[in-house]
Amino acid sequence: MTYRFVTSVRGSLCGLIYGKTLELSVTALDESIAVTLMSTDTELICRSFVTLHEVWASPIECGVALYLLYTQLGLAFLAPMIVSIIATVAIMQLANYIGNAQKKWVRGVQTRVDVTASMLGSMKEVKMLAFSDTLADMVQNLRVKELKLSKAYRKLLCLRVLLGSSTQTIAPLATFATFVIISQSTGRPLDVPSAYTSLSLIHLLSEPMVTVIRTIPMVSSALACFDRIRKFLLSESCNDHRLPMNQGDSPVEGTSPEGSITPTEGDVAPRELQELKEENSLQPGAPLMAISNASFGWVNGEPPILDNISCTIPKSRFTFIVGNVGSGKSTLMKALLGEIKPSKGYVYTAARKIAFVSQHAWIQNLTIRQNILGVSTYDEGWYNRVVYACALEQDLAELPDKDATKAGSGGVSLSGGQKQRVALARAVYSRQKVVFLDDVFAGQDAATEEHIHQNLFAEKGLFREMGTTVVCITNAIHRLSYADHVIALDERGCILHEGTFEQLQTATDYLLGLSTKQNGSTIATGDRAEQQTAKRATAPGPSNPKDEKEPKSSTRFLGEFATYRYYFGSVPRWYPFVSAAFIILYGGALKSTELLLSFWTGHVGAAVAEQTSDNTKNSFYLGIYGMLSGLAMIGIVGAAYFFLIIMVPRSSEVLHARLLTSVMAAPLAFFSKTDVGVVTNRFSQDMSVIDTELPFAMIDFSINLTITLFAAVLMCVFSGYFAATLVPLILFCWALQKFYLKTSRQMRILDLEAKSPLFTQFLDLLQGLSNVRAFAWQAAFRERYLELLDASQRPYYLLFCVQRWLAFVLDVLVAVLATVIMILVVTLRSQFSSQFVALALLNVTSFSQFLALVIQGWTQLETSFGAVARVQEFCSATENENRPTETSPAPEHWPSRGHVALENLTASYAVGAAPVLHGVTLDIPAGTKVGICGRSGSGKSSLVACLLRMLEISSNSHIRFDGIDISTLPRQAVRAAVAVVPQHPFLLRMTSIRDNLVPRRDEQQQQQHSDGKILSVLSRLNMRDVVERMGGLDSPLDLDRLSQGQRQLLCLARAVLANKKIVLLDEANSNVDERSERLMREVIRDEFAGCTVIAIVHRLGAVTDFDRIAVIDSGRVVEWDSPKALLERDSEFKRLWDLGSS
Repeated sequence: MTYRFVTSVRGSLCGLIYGKTLELSVTALDESIAVTLMSTDTELICRSFVTLHEVWASPIECGVALYLLYTQLGLAFLAPMIVSIIATVAIMQLANYIGNAQKKWVRGVQTRVDVTASMLGSMKEVKMLAFSDTLADMVQNLRVKELKLSKAYRKLLCLRVLLGSSTQTIAPLATFATFVIISQSTGRPLDVPSAYTSLSLIHLLSEPMVTVIRTIPMVSSALACFDRIRKFLLSESCNDHRLPMNQGDSPVEGTSPEGSITPTEGDVAPRELQELKEENSLQPGAPLMAISNASFGWVNGEPPILDNISCTIPKSRFTFIVGNVGSGKSTLMKALLGEIKPSKGYVYTAARKIAFVSQHAWIQNLTIRQNILGVSTYDEGWYNRVVYACALEQDLAELPDKDATKAGSGGVSLSGGQKQRVALARAVYSRQKVVFLDDVFAGQDAATEEHIHQNLFAEKGLFREMGTTVVCITNAIHRLSYADHVIALDERGCILHEGTFEQLQTATDYLLGLSTKQNGSTIATGDRAEQQTAKRATAPGPSNPKDEKEPKSSTRFLGEFATYRYYFGSVPRWYPFVSAAFIILYGGALKSTELLLSFWTGHVGAAVAEQTSDNTKNSFYLGIYGMLSGLAMIGIVGAAYFFLIIMVPRSSEVLHARLLTSVMAAPLAFFSKTDVGVVTNRFSQDMSVIDTELPFAMIDFSINLTITLFAAVLMCVFSGYFAATLVPLILFCWALQKFYLKTSRQMRILDLEAKSPLFTQFLDLLQGLSNVRAFAWQAAFRERYLELLDASQRPYYLLFCVQRWLAFVLDVLVAVLATVIMILVVTLRSQFSSQFVALALLNVTSFSQFLALVIQGWTQLETSFGAVARVQEFCSATENENRPTETSPAPEHWPSRGHVALENLTASYAVGAAPVLHGVTLDIPAGTKVGICGRSGSGKSSLVACLLRMLEISSNSHIRFDGIDISTLPRQAVRAAVAVVPQHPFLLRMTSIRDNLVPRRDEQQQQQHSDGKILSVLSRLNMRDVVERMGGLDSPLDLDRLSQGQRQLLCLARAVLANKKIVLLDEANSNVDERSERLMREVIRDEFAGCTVIAIVHRLGAVTDFDRIAVIDSGRVVEWDSPKALLERDSEFKRLWDLGSS
């Protein structure tokens, strides 16, 4: 019943946490806390509930044992009672300190895991920016700091071990010492029945006391976990504050579908929430959503991001939202979705189900088809239309398993543009009447972007066909001609203009200086775009991550000697021997007291028979008994202290360093084909097992095995005949552990495997919570989670059942042993002395318990060592990108000129993989500005990756910087010699703004750049005020307060301050608006005037900034000339220009 109760508690807690997460406010969402509550806290509560009933049952058992002890020893029973009470009170006081120390440690673990997970999710950028060493040092330092935080917790655990063992060591000593003192006045001798019955009762007393002492801290920790879960459940929910539109009485007078709201006097009072009328009753062009005099912000107490705004979203119309970087475009969309509560004003809506595509594409760890379908059923005809409209046909055709290809965690197997198109396809396939798109076209090439606009937004597009209301955030001003309604935001978060695109052009100077191409009229049909898109090829990438699942082979290798050698090899060789010596000292001393008692009682019995009394002998035996008890205390405390304080932290630090080194040295292909969750689990779950479960499993198993062996020896002392039973006993135990371990191990594996999809689905929800709520998919996700939870509950409960079966079999075994001993005693009673018979019976009563603990401990030890096996396998199986030939030191201040030469460059993601670049030859003189163009998947990013030694090049290929072949240099040195602005901005959390702009690996540069220089660069990029609002250069960087565009501007500032002669820009302007793009172009022209700049560009309006253009198609350079020359002839570049340039 207890196990059923525990299983029910687990299911209830997981369901509650998941349900709360579905309605959690995005401002209150902390992914690391939610995952910890679902995993660590819930597991800790369940473990404590297994022994929860012992808290009330054990005192009853202790009371009975004390009464029986009183009948044997009289007032001497007070001694073990006092020891037990002192130990219990002390451990209860200690529990609070243990809980507080554990909280500090857990916070350290959460910090390290959070930083590690962020790093693993951006390994491409980490390698491009040469941050591998910097981040490795940061994460390892966090690991060291975390282990230091755990030291206080481990010391308290050692004290708990001391108090817990007192009932087995101090209580018997105190009992017999008290009895000896009392016997001097009463004259009662310590005979065999009294001594061994008392010792047996003390053991019976100590067992529940140890259980209570262990349970109380666990219950205390469980209560702390309950408190954290309670706070989580009471945290701010995302209550939909939006009010229903009243079709008969517009919520705001003067609303026009083609104009802005003209507020009436005073705010409109909110009404009680009423049933929404059918959305279809609204006429096209009527207000479907509205905001009235509202202000919105993310942080209470800070100025709002959007201040006193009013606007409408007309039904069945296309509304485009434009504005500068950081103007609040995404905030406005989240406000319309109901994700942000207005600090004043009101939001009205007649649409509760909205297909939402966020700026960061939300891709689940499912197949591409499953991602597109969402919760909808499969309709082949409609599915094919959507795939075609979203320009995914060619991409899916080239994937190994077509649309059955696993997308991986966060869409790791897809490019940035592909992820956005899959998310867009999901929105279109859902057939929702309202679609919100947050800058989804930033990473698309011109041909793909044109194809999508023609097939979705044009007159015959799917959105027009379905009468869909579309709200689209965009920085592509040349696409505003598709808009029926435009909302323009200024830098202060106010609405500068609302109306048609034509009104925006004529009534304001917002678009002054921008030549906006009317794509809707220039290209009446999508034929040409379709022809161009059909040629597009996705760059052949590494193998499908579907094949790269979490390795299960490690579970088959549990218990191999190599795994134990690997673990103990992480510490000095003498460490394990010292630990073993302390454990043997404890077990030997503890069991020696029982053997000593037989001699003691034998001497007393002889004295009674002779009618003599010798109190000096009592003192002599009591002194030896006290010495042995002291040695046992030293052994158990010494073993715990040496193992927990010295050995385990050292091993944990070394194993983490090995794992981290393997990850940082892994090639880019590894991260493309490996689920990030698998790698993260090595740093989180496996490290947690190595830090917590493994030490206690090792100590418990070693101690119980030692005591069991000594108990078997003492039973053999009773009779040589009994020794004969040890052979079948050992054979039976061996067969039992083989059978039990085979079953329990597989059950444990099933338990772990059933938990994986549970947490994967939960992580997917956390990453796409706003999307799920916008689509109104909460019920479907909850139902799917409960199905996974039910599947996880089965092996979880059955594992308890298997353990219960083992306990029953061992109880039967001990009953057989007790029967054998009694048969021997009755049959051969003349050959045995009473004290040795008592010694044997004493040990046989506890033999079942320790034997069960040995087998269960061995199972737990093997399971815990599974974490070590997975780390070992990961480190040995992960390829190292560095080659033995890459050892030549890079010259000082290299490259000093910036000359780049590529000779017959053929490259692939991995050795033996299909090439993604074919025979590329380019000679780029120092100071030349080169633009790289091409369709999505043509090989542009692969070319940049080659320059950073992130791909494998063929033996007859050469890349030279200033005449030096970079294949002879360490890869980290090559990357550190180049300034890079990646497509996806990467900034370090938990570090100052200064360290992000001038990383600590460039200490010389940090000394060279004064605050004035850094602030000057920030001023040029309009980021100085933003930095000063955060507290200045030495303040921690708060990424949550920066938009994507602002993050990109900081990355450009970092490249400027790097002061390198070669600069690589990988679509550096993809997340910024037109004005910010012009600003970035000015900075690049001025600050990199004497540098070699190689830039990937999708927005072709800036081609005049480049001296040469390289057009890439299918991994080959098909055109190489000046922009002017290419535009003057019928070139591929000119076709790209015609499709999407401004």
